[in-house]
Amino acid sequence: MNDFRKIFPILFLSLIMLSCNSEPIELSDHEWRVIDLSGAGTSKEKLRNLTLTFQEDQKISGFAGCNDYRGGATYNREQIKFSTLYTDKENCEDINLEKTYLSNLENSSNYTYAADKLVLFDDSGNILVEMEKK
Repeated sequence: MNDFRKIFPILFLSLIMLSCNSEPIELSDHEWRVIDLSGAGTSKEKLRNLTLTFQEDQKISGFAGCNDYRGGATYNREQIKFSTLYTDKENCEDINLEKTYLSNLENSSNYTYAADKLVLFDDSGNILVEMEKK
């Protein structure tokens, strides 16, 4: 019984910390703009035009380089999953950038959020997209 009294406070605090970590953080307070994109091979200026906005009801939207896009996203404190993302299919000189950006969003599975930066990772831990608050 003595051991239980020693361990109980640690277990209690651990449960509280775990329950806090399972709550989703609020990403929808801002519009995000891309500062780095894996596989893009383009200028920082063009990357900064790419945006992401989290809306109510797990909807997202933004600008992908040629077109506005829309779709959905579910997330908690560490994991994120984007639905298939849709555009109006207008072609422009940045269509490959758009395809890379949308593909990287759809392939994201985890993220970190710190110091006004949002970083999206794939299942292997590779950085796909880095963003900052606009």
